Amino acid sequence: MTKIINLFYLTPNTTGGWVTYLSHLMKGFREAGVQVNLYKVGNNTERKTRPFGYGEVYRNLCRDDALDKTMEHPTLIVAVGKKFAEVAEDLIFAGAKLVVHDPTELKNLPAMGDGEDCVIIRKSGHKFLPGATFIPHPYQRIKPNGEAVEHRRCVSISRIDFDKHTEILLDANRILKAEDEEEIVIRGFENRLYTRFKICPHYPEWTQSVAAYPREHDAAFNILRGFDFMADMSIIKGDGGGTQYTTLEAWDAGAIPIIQADWLQPDGEMVGDINCLSVEDAEHLALLLSGGLSPTAMDRMREEGLKSLKQHDAAMIAGQYLDFMEG
Repeated sequence: MTKIINLFYLTPNTTGGWVTYLSHLMKGFREAGVQVNLYKVGNNTERKTRPFGYGEVYRNLCRDDALDKTMEHPTLIVAVGKKFAEVAEDLIFAGAKLVVHDPTELKNLPAMGDGEDCVIIRKSGHKFLPGATFIPHPYQRIKPNGEAVEHRRCVSISRIDFDKHTEILLDANRILKAEDEEEIVIRGFENRLYTRFKICPHYPEWTQSVAAYPREHDAAFNILRGFDFMADMSIIKGDGGGTQYTTLEAWDAGAIPIIQADWLQPDGEMVGDINCLSVEDAEHLALLLSGGLSPTAMDRMREEGLKSLKQHDAAMIAGQYLDFMEG
């Protein structure tokens, strides 16, 4: 009998790590032989499916039908936005499990106790949900389609947002430009509030709404294939140590991740000078990119990145979710 898993996406967000996570998780479940149904909760139940992005589709359900689905098959809530806390609580009471991606989400969630019914995707999550189950990010490797379009030094593919600290990249670019060095290419989905109030007044060289790339499963990977390095300056209070999708996509594409030093943790998966590089600030980032690494050192770090990537195999991770949900 085919196993069936229900996934609920309770947020209007259409870009970022939640969406990428969901895309890889669904592909992992299918690879593991599981039928997966993706739902959102709205005012009405619809018979037709709608495009979710990244090659996936979803269906809208009203609250009562969502509760029925939750009691019918094992159910996982993969993301919760601010306006959906009450619906999430109802589904959890009906038996749904919950994925918590980082501590900033807790303010939008019902009280989860020690997190016994939760999954965390980085070990640092145990700081705020000590009873939660740690399951790493799922990742299905992407097959290259033709040759890389270009070969350049460094790119950023993360969201352009407050917690991504894009200003560090822009400061580094000013230094690199002054030294006649190749600048960091900045791509990603833009929070226009962030750029309007934090970037445009201080960085007139920034142009809004030109950095996004398609909402497709292989879009970031195809960009990364043409670069030696991927820079992600994320800093999330109370979080760190583990992977983000920028990291996994970079490892897959052969671009060495450069991360913010505060992200490193003693027991974390990200290990400086082994599977990634770390920098303290814009000056450090510019210095690293202007100096570079030897080809031997770069090959070694790429090999370590691929070793780390094996721990995120989507079908293997889907099996861990099945164990968690059926345990």
